Amino acid sequence: MISSNPLPFDDEFIDFCDRDSNWGPLLFLRPERKQKLSLGRTLAGAVLLGAPLGLLGSICMSLFARFSAQPAPALMYFPLVLTLGYFCAARLTLARAWNQRAARLARWPRA
Repeated sequence: MISSNPLPFDDEFIDFCDRDSNWGPLLFLRPERKQKLSLGRTLAGAVLLGAPLGLLGSICMSLFARFSAQPAPALMYFPLVLTLGYFCAARLTLARAWNQRAARLARWPRA
C-alpha cells in the first residue's frame, strides 16, 4: 500500500504511537485518533519525562564531579536541557505525524 504521508517514517511513528505499551505511564496524555496532539500535551509529556530523568542525571553528574574533583554542574541545567530536547524531538517527529493523521481522519469521517 502506498502511503499518503509526505515523509517515509510517518507510518512508523504512527504505529509506535498507537501502541498503549509505548506510552507507559503517560498513556493519559494520548488523545483520540482524530484529535490533534496539542502543544500542551507534548509539553506535559516532555516535562514528565525530562524533569525526573534530568534530575537523576544531574545527581549522577554531581557525584561524578565530586569524585573527580571537578566543579559540579548546576542542578537544574540537565533537566531543562533534557526537557527541551524531548519537547523538540516529539514536536518534530511523533506530534507532527500524529497531527497529520488526525487531520486526514477529520477530513474523511466514517459513515
